[in-house]
Amino acid sequence: MAGIYVIAALRPDQIVRAYPLIQAAVPTLGMVAWQRMASDAIRREEILVAVNPRGYIQGLSIYRHSDHPVVGPLLDVIFLIVTSAADERGLARTLFASIRSRAKELRCAQIRFWNQNAGNWEQMHDEEQFQRLDHGLMMLSGGKDP
Repeated sequence: MAGIYVIAALRPDQIVRAYPLIQAAVPTLGMVAWQRMASDAIRREEILVAVNPRGYIQGLSIYRHSDHPVVGPLLDVIFLIVTSAADERGLARTLFASIRSRAKELRCAQIRFWNQNAGNWEQMHDEEQFQRLDHGLMMLSGGKDP
């Protein structure tokens, strides 16, 4: 089933439907806070969603492009959420390929996938968190997808 998902930026009409995915990663997150962040036109983060052929959102990623003082241009993936019982691997592979493609577009040599925990929601606006190198998985953006 890999390749059947549409990966695109979160649209305003998808914000409410994407809420259960982000709430699964951040159980204390309220709908109002999610709507405020997701609809903020000047936010620094980008939000991608993976939509299956029936129109259901089955994946979500929140990432940010930054210029790290040590590694240079970096795509920081704060959240990567996949919710598919039937095709978890194909969906993850497709979403990962889109993230890697975006990193290449932005000329980021590296991608960092943050350790997944609810605290990322509060920390994603903390500049010191972006400057640190002691969290997450750092990988090169080039190369072959797993």
